[in-house]
Amino acid sequence: MTQLVARLVLSMLLLPLTGTLIVLSMLALAATGAGQPPILGLAAMWVVVYSFIGAYWIGVWRAVVRWTDSRRRQTAGAAALALAAGTLLATIIASAGAPVQFGMLIGGAVPPTLWVLATVLAWRETKQERIERLRAIGTGGVACPLCGYNMTGLREARCPECGASFTLDEFALMCSENRAEAARSGGGV
Repeated sequence: MTQLVARLVLSMLLLPLTGTLIVLSMLALAATGAGQPPILGLAAMWVVVYSFIGAYWIGVWRAVVRWTDSRRRQTAGAAALALAAGTLLATIIASAGAPVQFGMLIGGAVPPTLWVLATVLAWRETKQERIERLRAIGTGGVACPLCGYNMTGLREARCPECGASFTLDEFALMCSENRAEAARSGGGV
């Protein structure tokens, strides 16, 4: 199993692991004997759940994300915005007459969902980072002339990323033109 496949499997396990943590936390809150879970208990549960999700998600992807200052800011900003969205939803639900605990349960589920989605977008590899990564492992590769997707090893001249289709002579011509342009600009390919 490759490291990427292992990371994907571990990422998929985040949902059932988090669900298990929430169920165990709710059972612990129910064991207090109160009719409804205590507000501070729910808040503590969400702190534990958010900490687990953040540590787990960053732990799985830490080694493959290029941690720039921008990505760090986007990750922290996404956490703040996700918490604000969850708090807003909980407040709306509670102000509509529902018990505060119900608002906390529903609103509390929003931040981890939004944060994980935002990190997927913020942590994506840029075209330049992909080129540098391929160079570092000694794979110059053949890139799609339109979107830059690495087409090394494909059996046809159709890019799976952007869907562009080329005849072999068009593909060879466009690749050589791109290489010549990159050499002139000092970028190399």
